[in-house]
Amino acid sequence: MRKLIWILIPLLIVVAVWSFWPRQKPGLVFYSAVSYGPMLAQAFTKESGIPVRVVEMSTGALLARVSAQGNNPQWDVAWFDGASAAAGLQRAHLVASGIVPRDIPWTDLGKSLIPADGAWIPTGYTLAGVFLHPAKRPAPATWDDLLQARWRGRFAMNNPAISGPTYPQVAGWLYSHGGWPAGQSFLLALKANGMQVYPKNSNTIHALSQGEVDLAIVQSSAAYALAAEQPGRWAVSIPKSAVLLPRVMVFADHLSAKQRRDAADFARFMLSPKAQELAMRKGAPDGYYWPITRTAPTADPGMASTQSLPLINLDPAFWGARESAINAWFSSHILGQ
Repeated sequence: MRKLIWILIPLLIVVAVWSFWPRQKPGLVFYSAVSYGPMLAQAFTKESGIPVRVVEMSTGALLARVSAQGNNPQWDVAWFDGASAAAGLQRAHLVASGIVPRDIPWTDLGKSLIPADGAWIPTGYTLAGVFLHPAKRPAPATWDDLLQARWRGRFAMNNPAISGPTYPQVAGWLYSHGGWPAGQSFLLALKANGMQVYPKNSNTIHALSQGEVDLAIVQSSAAYALAAEQPGRWAVSIPKSAVLLPRVMVFADHLSAKQRRDAADFARFMLSPKAQELAMRKGAPDGYYWPITRTAPTADPGMASTQSLPLINLDPAFWGARESAINAWFSSHILGQ
C-alpha cells in the first residue's frame, strides 16, 4: 500500500501542475493600426468562427509595443503602414518569415512589394506624403517648390519619430536628394524656409484648419478622408516623386502550427474582394488606399490614379536599418531637441 502511494504521488503532482498550467487561448491577438482592421476582424470571425482579439493603436505605438515585448510577444498578427518598419522588426527577429500566401492574385506592383524572405504581406498602399491645402489655393508641383519664398513658414509636416508613416516620407526626401547622409541638406533647407513640425496627422491637419499654415504634408489616406468629409474646402495634390507606402501585415515568430494556419486564413480574408470592398466603402480614413490584387475593387473615384505617377519605391531593408539614426538626426537638427 505504501509503495502504491509513493507511485501515485508523482502522478498526482503532474496532474495538478498540468491543470494549473497556463493554456494558450484560442484564436488570434491582432494589433491593428489600420482604421478598418477591427471591422474586418469581426467579419472574419463571423465567417470562420476563429476568435480575434483586437488591440487598436497608432502605427508608432504599435511598433514601439512590439519592439518592447521583444521575444515575449503578446500579439499574433499586426497590421500597419510601412515596409521599412516591417524590415526593422524582421532584422530584430521579431516576426516570422515565409508567411506570404501563394494563392493571392497579385498585380505586378503587388508582386514587387513582396520581400524575398516573405516576412510581411503587402495588402495595399497609400502615399507617405501628399499636399493637403485649401481647394481655392494652388499647391506646389514638386518637393523642391517648398523652398520658394511664398511658402516660407506656411507649410507643415509630422514628426517621423512619432508618426510611423512619416518616416518613409523623410527617407524619400533623402533618397531623391543624394541619399543618406547627403540628403540632409534638403531637410535643412526646408527647416531654413520655416517648415513647421507637429506630432502626427491630426495635429498637422488641425494647424491647417486653424490657418496656422497653408499647406499640410500628410499621408494620402488622411488627406483624402478630410477632402471627402468637407467637400469643396480642401484639395489633395500629389507632388512629383511621391513615396509609395505599403500597408503590411506581419506574424509573430512564436505562433503554433494551428495559429499559423489561422493567421494565414486571416490574411487571405483581408485580401479577399469582399473584405476590400468593405474596407474601401466603410473603412475611412484608411479605406482610402490603392489595392494590389487583381480581384480587388477599384480605389475610391475621388483618388488620383497613380499609374502614370513617378513614385519612389524605397528599399525597405536599406531604409529600415537607418530609421533610428535618421529619426535621431531629425530630432536633433530639425527640431533642435
